Amino acid sequence: MTNSPGDSVVLTIRNEDVTQLQFDFAFSIVTSGSLIRIETPFRLTNDDAHTGGTRTWVIDPEGSDRPVELLRLRHLSLDADCFESGALSLKFLNGSTIDVWVDQRFEAWSLTRQNGEMVVSLPGGGVATFEARR
Repeated sequence: MTNSPGDSVVLTIRNEDVTQLQFDFAFSIVTSGSLIRIETPFRLTNDDAHTGGTRTWVIDPEGSDRPVELLRLRHLSLDADCFESGALSLKFLNGSTIDVWVDQRFEAWSLTRQNGEMVVSLPGGGVATFEARR
């Protein structure tokens, strides 16, 4: 994901194993240490082994069309960067990426750590951060 030069990272997770993928009115990724919930359309990109190129989908979590490539993210390791602008970037061990943009009307995503630390994308941009439980 391309972010502006002043867009600083507010939370980073590294090398967490994906244990569950959940589909309801959102797309949720449960890892060994976090829960990432995406509630607005997002971009999934991965390398296409057949053509040697890259394939990209824009996925609406509320829609019924979900490429099978989403299911291939389970049991992989991922890295995540939450940006001050409200953007979220996920990178998976197999080279796939998920990019979530700021939504003007809704909270696009939230990331909650096992210890209770939380970052939420705010409507129109920015993030709200909540400290871990004591």
